[in-house]
Order: sequence, then structure tokens, then C-alpha cells
Amino acid sequence: MRSKEVAEILLKINAVSVNPEHPFKYASGMLSPIYTDCRVLSSYPNERRIIIDQLVGFVTQEVGLGNIDIIVGTAHSGISLATYLAQRLALPMAYVRTSVKDYGKRRQVEGILEREQKVLLLSDIMSTERDIPITVEAIEKAGAKVIHCLTIFSNNLGIVESFLEKKNIKYHSLTDVETVLFLASKKRRISPTERTIALEWMRNPRNWNRLRKIRIGKLLRGNKQKISRILLEIKAVTINTEEPYKFTSGILSPIYTDNRLLMSYPNKWKEVIDSFASIIVNKVGVQNADVICGTSTAGIPHAAYLAEKLGLPMIYVKSKKDQYGKFTIIEGDLKRDDKVLIIEDLVSTGGSSISAAKVVRETGAIVENCLAILTYGMKESIEGFKKEKIELTTLTDLPTLLEVAMKSRYIKPEERKILLEWIEDPYTWSKKWNRR
Repeated sequence: MRSKEVAEILLKINAVSVNPEHPFKYASGMLSPIYTDCRVLSSYPNERRIIIDQLVGFVTQEVGLGNIDIIVGTAHSGISLATYLAQRLALPMAYVRTSVKDYGKRRQVEGILEREQKVLLLSDIMSTERDIPITVEAIEKAGAKVIHCLTIFSNNLGIVESFLEKKNIKYHSLTDVETVLFLASKKRRISPTERTIALEWMRNPRNWNRLRKIRIGKLLRGNKQKISRILLEIKAVTINTEEPYKFTSGILSPIYTDNRLLMSYPNKWKEVIDSFASIIVNKVGVQNADVICGTSTAGIPHAAYLAEKLGLPMIYVKSKKDQYGKFTIIEGDLKRDDKVLIIEDLVSTGGSSISAAKVVRETGAIVENCLAILTYGMKESIEGFKKEKIELTTLTDLPTLLEVAMKSRYIKPEERKILLEWIEDPYTWSKKWNRR
């Protein structure tokens, strides 16, 4: 069996997870966008048998049974593999704990390991962990010698490999991360971007998370400037300090942003939707969005466009339940435990987005993220999203919008001053204006 076929088995049993947005933490402390859990193999008898056949074949054909006295597994992951292999090859077995136990006979090595024995070391994965080095050192301390280290999967980082090479220990993995990523991408189990990010991690695993945060920060900052310019170019933003606009919440505002105008500018609208998609891939995670949900009514077009672009199901939440027909408030099919991504055009107080999230959650679906084109950054919205444990990510915000507007002379300095006073305390500003 080739490396590709072993990789296909790991994908089939869902042993491989890719999540650049919420990295996995290895025992070494290193963060990674990919995690391969070969331990789940024990729960799949047919696939397990195929993998054990491959391990047996490699040992008999490449290592040679005459060169092995005992099979030793790393704890905990290597114990079951060592058991399967030792039973098939009719060889004695032992395993090594990661540390000496503090009770009983206080052993680190379980089983009988004698001096001068030739050891085949078995582990599930070769990555960043200390399991293999710890096991090798314990075996050497017992006077035995590791002649070969065999694993199912390798992350190709070279960390454990370098240790084994210094010890003059041969090693082999049935498959590796590059093969898995290639197949996962080909089968559309992961996106091309996720594959690229995982390969970037391989090249620089120790600094990957720091570089990831820098990349996401640059992406968000670049988006803010671009989206602000688009909104100003289509004149979606209007300022009126003499006759303020009234929000549904009752707040008076000297600014009104009509993102619905984007529908009339296909090229500009596409840029906005592309920015949404980029944030989903790079920050939220495609795996964290089973369904796209638009808020009524302004969020619906953006949600529909985005859902079509990503090939995802879409629903929308109305502002209130129908008084006719099916008396529905959610339109579209929604299943329990679906991960729902709320799409909003503008966040002022955050009321419509949070209300929609609550309605969706009542069905048993999960809401953890909300995306919006623009936020005014009101304290009420910040506190509301925090209380509901929903992470709000926006393409731009009021400070950036005002900065771009000032540079392009879209607004006057005195208008900017009034807007900043308003956003500091919109309720007090409204009361003062009403008393004029």
C-alpha cells in the first residue's frame, strides 16, 4: 500500500482535522492548524486491520524479523499499536511511560526489557512531541538498543527525525502531512487556503502562530480602508447634523449608512462579499459555518450572495413572526447543532443581530460568530455581543470610515467632531439635540 492509500484511510475515519482559526495545541506547547489523531484507528476494525497489515509488511520486508527481539510502544498512543503488531509477529512487547509512575513499583518501562535487546519502537505519529525521545532514552537506560522507529503518520517537521538521526536510529512513517493535505484538498475536505496555511506551518512551526496573527491583522486593517472607500464612493454614507436620523431603537444619529445601495453596484458589492469570504476562511473558519443567516431585511441580500459564493445553505430571520401562513420567523431549513453564521449589514446597537442569534439558538442551532459590513462601535453593541458570547467581526468601523472620509474631504472637520461626540454617548447626544 502506498502513502496515498494510508492517507485516504486516515481521512475516511476522520483522523485529520484542519482548523487554522482555532489552532490545536500539542503537548510541547506548539500551536498547529492541523491535528492528526491516529488513536481513533482503534475504533475502526477494518481500517485498523489494513494499517496493521502495512506495519507487518514493512517490518518483515524492510526491517527483517531476525533484527528484532522486542516491540516497544510509546505511551499512550503507541501501546495499542505495539500490541497489535507484537501479536501478529509473535514477539514480546513492552511500553514506556512518559514519566516514572509515583506508585506501585515506580516503573517507567512496563514489561520485560533486557540488556542488548534489539528494539522496534512503535508510535502513532512523528511530530513535535517528546514521547519518542523519552521512550528512546528509557530503552537505552535499560541497556537495550532501538534499531528502528516506525509510525503511521509524520508531520514532516524534522524535529523528532533529527533526534533519531543523531542516535543513528532508522525511521519510517506510512504516510505524511503533505500527502494527507493533497488528498484532503483534492476531495474538498479542506479549502486551498487551509492547505496553504498548513504547509506554511510546516515550514516554520515555532513562529507560525505569531505570523498567523500578524497576517490576520493585516487582512482586517486592509479591509477596513478598502470597504470604507467603497461605502463613500457609492455615497452610502450621509451626514446631517441639523436634522438627525432616527434609529428603530429611538436613538437620533447625525450619520446614516445605507449599505443596501451596494446592490446597485455589482463590482463594489462583489468586493464586499469577497472580503466576507476571506474573513470566513482566514478568521472564522469554513468549518464553523454550516449555514449562512441573513438578518431582515438588509442582511438578506449579502447573506444570499455569500451563501452562493461559498456553496453553503442559507436562512434568514424576520424581525417578527408572521401572523399568517406558517407563522414562521425563520425562513429556510435549519437543523439542531448547525453552526450558523449571522450576516448583518450595519451594527449600531446590535439589537437586530443579537435578536436573530437568539431566535436561531432557540432551535438548537449554534451561533458563535456574526459578520457585518460596518459597526459604529457603540458600547451597547459591544456589551450585548459579549454578553451573548458572540464574536463580532466587521469589514470596517466608524473610526476608519471617518479617517478615510476626512482624507477624501467627504466630511468637514466640524462634522467629524460632532460624530465623535455622538458615538461617545449617543443617548445623551440625542437628548441634548431634542432640547434644542
